[in-house]
Amino acid sequence: MAPLGRVPVWDAVVRLLHWALAVLVVVDLVRDDGDYAHRLVGYAAVVVVLARLSWAAVARSHGSLASLRPSISQSLAYLRLLLRGRPPRSVGHNPLGLWMVWLLWILVLLLGVTGWMSRLDAFWGDDCVHDAHALLADMMLIAVILHLAGVATMSWLWRENLPASMITGYKRPLR
Repeated sequence: MAPLGRVPVWDAVVRLLHWALAVLVVVDLVRDDGDYAHRLVGYAAVVVVLARLSWAAVARSHGSLASLRPSISQSLAYLRLLLRGRPPRSVGHNPLGLWMVWLLWILVLLLGVTGWMSRLDAFWGDDCVHDAHALLADMMLIAVILHLAGVATMSWLWRENLPASMITGYKRPLR
């Protein structure tokens, strides 16, 4: 049962996987020496993304695959409104937020693949895979910063605590 004046948005699985991925990404960005623990945390992050995608395939909420399809035309229209300071509120992800979701997930998956490849004999002594992994890690750090800035900006513009909705699962209804 939703609290009075609130609508359910993020189910428990979505919230758990979101925060698990957040913790794993931060740990791996901080502990970036490539040791055994770094690799295990990175592989765990890949598992979390795969679990999230699997959950999206069966979920019937704002976390479903149907709700995770970004649209270029909707994104451009939303960007125009955002630049005017009037972005419409959305219950789930806004059109620009959807792109960030996919960017973060793809970066985690690519980091997992390049991290795994860097341990293969076939790439021993070849810096290309290591350099690609390092570039992806830098891109992940930038994407995380942009994600946090986007959440803070939208929380301020909408006058709504978006991180709280990823904890409680509820937001204000659209009006």
